[in-house]
Amino acid sequence: MLFNCVPLKIDSLPSVVTLLPLRGLILVPRSELRLPISDFSSLAMVTSAIRCGSYVGVVQLRDKDGENEDVFRCGCVGRVSDCHESNDGQLAFVVQGICRFEIIKELPREQNARQAEVSYDKYQLDVVREVDYSFDRERLLDVLKRCCSKFPVIPQIDELAAMSNEKLISMLMMVWPFDPYEKQALLETEHVLAQSNLITSLLELDAGMKDSILYH
Repeated sequence: MLFNCVPLKIDSLPSVVTLLPLRGLILVPRSELRLPISDFSSLAMVTSAIRCGSYVGVVQLRDKDGENEDVFRCGCVGRVSDCHESNDGQLAFVVQGICRFEIIKELPREQNARQAEVSYDKYQLDVVREVDYSFDRERLLDVLKRCCSKFPVIPQIDELAAMSNEKLISMLMMVWPFDPYEKQALLETEHVLAQSNLITSLLELDAGMKDSILYH
């Protein structure tokens, strides 16, 4: 899921991005997200993104199941890196995550695509290649062993144990079926070390481990 990318400068990223609102899905820096082009709005968004340097701002809808189109104010800008036809004949595209942002304000739509002015100031370290870091990895892997049997879509524990710290945390943030507000809290947490601690605590609560302490 993670890819190698050349570090960028914040001022090379667009201040206005086409928004891609998703239900229950997030994008994180140095990761990729594969999505279908399922309706006209998706096609309009991809077309607008390609016209504007292939950048798109992935944001999470607040209402996971309803019709409310309000989005959280923090998202992740990415680049549309591929558009292709899948085996079942459906068009799909890939977005590679670059840097998180905060929405300053939404702008008028362009050709049915949502637009927003954004700021990257809070997350400038996202564009710097992440160095490895230390956290209580054994504690996280222990709780994953308890939880993985519930979610067959998640890689087996041996695969998880072989991942680097950053790849492991990014994969869990995007793939694990956290509640939308939990996913958003993880996305908005500035540093990957704090994200690691928060993920561990959330999984311990899910596993029914009563002595879990939430990190702030």
